[in-house]
Amino acid sequence: MNENKKISAECACGQLSLEIETAPVAQLACHCSDCRKATGLPYVEIAFFEPSGCKSHGQSNKLTMKGGSGIDKTYYSCRECGSTLYATVGALNGAWAVIPSRLSPFVLEPHLHIWTSEKADGVEIPLSATQTLKGVPESVRDLFISTFFGKRLQPKQ
Repeated sequence: MNENKKISAECACGQLSLEIETAPVAQLACHCSDCRKATGLPYVEIAFFEPSGCKSHGQSNKLTMKGGSGIDKTYYSCRECGSTLYATVGALNGAWAVIPSRLSPFVLEPHLHIWTSEKADGVEIPLSATQTLKGVPESVRDLFISTFFGKRLQPKQ
C-alpha cells in the first residue's frame, strides 16, 4: 500500500469514522469469545494499524475487557447505530484493530487465525490456514511490536 494513501472506515450509519494514514502492520482472524461478544459475529477479521497513523471522528461507546494477556483491550462502537468499528489493544502497545469490511479501499490478507480454542460451533477454518489455539504467540507478538512500533513488550508486573 502507498504510505501516502489514506484509508477510511465508518460505522453503519456514518456517525463514527476513522482516518488511517499508515499501512496495516498485521491482518488476522480472531475467534475469541470477547470479539464475538463485542461484535455479534462468529469470528472477527482484523487489520492492525499503528496508533500514530489513526484518527477517530464522532462519538463512540467503549467496552473494555481484559485480553488473554491480562492487559486491557477496548472496543469502540457507534453511539447512534451501535456497530463496532475498532478496538485498541493494550498488549500490542495500543495498536488499532479495525474490522476490514468497514475499510475503504482495502483488501484483507489474513496471516493467522487466533483463539481457535474458542471458535464458535460450525465455523470452518481452512486446513491451510496458520492457526493458534490461543492468542498471538509471544515470540510473534514481541517481533510484531519491536518491528512496527520500535518497542519491546513491557514485562508483566
